[in-house]
Amino acid sequence: MDFSETLIAKSDAILDQWVEAVYQDQEIEATNELTFKAVRDSLPRVLKALATVLSESATSDLQTVVDASLEHGTLRAQQGFEPAEIAREYRLLRFVIFSFLEEDLLQGSAQEVLRAVRLIDTVIDEAIARCFNSYTQGRLQELKQLQSQLRLTNQELTRLVRANKDSLSHLAHELKTPLTSIIGYADLFLRQQRQQPELKDTYTNLESIERVLKSGRLLVRLINDTLEISRYDAGQMKFQPTLTDVRSLINFVLEMIEPLARAKELSLVVECDRAPSQLITDPLRLQQILTNLLSNAIRYTESGSIHLECWTVSQQQ
Repeated sequence: MDFSETLIAKSDAILDQWVEAVYQDQEIEATNELTFKAVRDSLPRVLKALATVLSESATSDLQTVVDASLEHGTLRAQQGFEPAEIAREYRLLRFVIFSFLEEDLLQGSAQEVLRAVRLIDTVIDEAIARCFNSYTQGRLQELKQLQSQLRLTNQELTRLVRANKDSLSHLAHELKTPLTSIIGYADLFLRQQRQQPELKDTYTNLESIERVLKSGRLLVRLINDTLEISRYDAGQMKFQPTLTDVRSLINFVLEMIEPLARAKELSLVVECDRAPSQLITDPLRLQQILTNLLSNAIRYTESGSIHLECWTVSQQQ
């Protein structure tokens, strides 16, 4: 018996039932967003070529099976199929083909049936192998493209970070000039008011000037902090240790922090009698540390008080 004619006659029904089986298989999730045509793709060519292999009169067209299977694997890679899903596709194809040919196979001789089954299995196995080969190549190509995109993205991010640092540094320097001028004029005006009683203004105005002066100085320090962060990221931060009056530095920090505590109705409890009078350190860094610690304490304290204690640790401890 020539089973190739039966396969050709039933090819449309085989394809329809195979596509339906693929859609119903819950383990093939990639088909959820695909159309009937997208799932069917190159299978008609595989069946047509399989028919020529089964035919004893026609020339075997195994190359079409190879080409169609390669095309199938490439397409499945683009569609996002997993290898296990492709394997289930071909398992279903084998099952559907034998289901449609079962009646005809039962009418053939043992030798004819054995030949047909062997050829169908061989062709499908070859199709699976070729399909997985092109699928793997497609995924590798996709990986290379992704690596290339990631490399370009990383380069762009690096450029943006560098540009952001440069812009931040430029902005900070631009802001320092007017702020320094404001602080200078406010300081000069305040000294004039205090040194010349005849020009004495009201206490409210003097207090306002004090606030402007303190706020301006605080802004300058924030800008300096930003510049220092940029220098630190660039590996250019330098420490400048010098003999520092610790208690004066602490009092200066407390003057800046006190309005924040007062706004939240928090009390500052300071016990720094045991603090060293002088210390060799970088005063700006020490000031930053104290400011950050006290600011965070005020920020995360809803009620009560903030305690600051200072003492000298002996060399034996």
